[in-house]
Amino acid sequence: MPELFAGIAEWSNVPENFNGAPSVQVSHIRDAPDLPNQEAHHVLDAAHWGFVAAWKESISERPQPFNARIESVSTNGMFREAFRRRRGIIPALGYYEWRVMGDGTKVPYFISAPTAIITRDALGHSAEIHDRMPVMLMPSAYDAWLGDTLSSAASAVSLLSDSSAVIAETIELRPVNKRVGNVRNNDPDLINPVEA
Repeated sequence: MPELFAGIAEWSNVPENFNGAPSVQVSHIRDAPDLPNQEAHHVLDAAHWGFVAAWKESISERPQPFNARIESVSTNGMFREAFRRRRGIIPALGYYEWRVMGDGTKVPYFISAPTAIITRDALGHSAEIHDRMPVMLMPSAYDAWLGDTLSSAASAVSLLSDSSAVIAETIELRPVNKRVGNVRNNDPDLINPVEA
């Protein structure tokens, strides 16, 4: 993801987070106009992980979905306008998903690839764990996704779908420690492999 951070000096000050969860602050990258010449550039922001629709009166109002489905994000009234005009990227090395084993126990897996928090039907190895997965962008898609060159919501959905299908072929997954189930645990050991 180095291409995504190019020119963003603040990135070096972002603390590592190995166990982010909905309702916390997360770093995200978006495009913002450079006022003197109106050219867009990537900026780093922190945002509340939980979507608050524009018509809500406060950040505490519910519901606050923490992801959207690629099948409906461009048409659902809650997400439609944000999807068209206020897109961002959540930089992530991967995500956790829990697999239900044959004996009913659950084992967390770390699934690694850069992600955004729109979901789609699972592809590749991630389909072994869960039926949904986050959409993932190839570096070549960053500027188009963040910018204003996509001609329609359909072209934005197509970009997400195509990019994530390519990345899904390279996904790696590994069982990790069940400590990840408690968001108070937040250390690099959480992504280290363990025996399933």
